[in-house]
Amino acid sequence: SSLYADPQWISVDLGSVRSISRVRLQWEAAYGRAYQIQVSSDNSNWTNISSTTTGDGGVDDVTVSGSGRWVRIYGTQRATQWGYSLWEFDVYGT
Repeated sequence: SSLYADPQWISVDLGSVRSISRVRLQWEAAYGRAYQIQVSSDNSNWTNISSTTTGDGGVDDVTVSGSGRWVRIYGTQRATQWGYSLWEFDVYGT
């Protein structure tokens, strides 16, 4: 879980640049109303591959197209007064 403030982010290092086709997020009760899924090959410059402003919690199974070594969820609006909280952050691709 994160601080009780916007924006917040969490990233995953895939170890090398990979093609990414799907991201699955399983939110706890404190979820993101608005967030972006981003990729980077240098952990510094980020590219959006998905964005929503209508998150409703639960499980978000998002089809994406992009590549990078790092994948992050960049939350810009929390749905509750709490922080962002994920049970799982799964990245799929080749």
